[in-house]
Amino acid sequence: MTENKKPLLALRVIAVILMGLTVLFTLMAGAGTTCVAFAAEKFGSMAVLVPYKWLYQIFVVVSLATGVWGIPVLLSLVRGSAKAYRNALIVLVIGALTAGVHMSVSQAVRGASAPANVRFYITAFTLLVFLLLRLPPLWARIDFTQPMKSGAKKAAGGAALIVCGLVLLTTYFWTAPTHLAVWIDVLRGPILAGGWGMLLAGSGLLASAVRTPA
Repeated sequence: MTENKKPLLALRVIAVILMGLTVLFTLMAGAGTTCVAFAAEKFGSMAVLVPYKWLYQIFVVVSLATGVWGIPVLLSLVRGSAKAYRNALIVLVIGALTAGVHMSVSQAVRGASAPANVRFYITAFTLLVFLLLRLPPLWARIDFTQPMKSGAKKAAGGAALIVCGLVLLTTYFWTAPTHLAVWIDVLRGPILAGGWGMLLAGSGLLASAVRTPA
């Protein structure tokens, strides 16, 4: 019986990691779109978005609100809650719709959608995974209403923090070809501090999980 549960525990850990990554990208998208939403005319090629600043301001507000709400939802997936799965789906649907519209508008107006397209693909993939978890063979044996055991909880949280930390630490490299390079230069300090903080905290949790009895 224990062996049969291991793959499902792994799926729950994967779900937590993907949700954490999605929440991070949602928050980064909200913050990163601020420059265009309120000062597109100051960023050269972004000037074509001036007539759509009101729409990008909506993207900022919705993305930040969704990302902030996603943090307690992420924690509930680990701790267990009757509404954890439902709330996760709501966060993912709102995130996918916002990212999809953002990507489409940017592609149509300025001929490029990066990095909004990256956020959309990650959010859509996470949503697909969560929908697949609702299939009867899986749903019957994975219960988001119950808390994960101590070791698994630390492992899931640690893995999610490490992945998110690595994304933050490498942000400059994978955004350098896009307009976000300017934003990254401004926020380089907080991004590096946050990335290293997540990486160290995640490593500590994983080390603690290894020492925690099953």
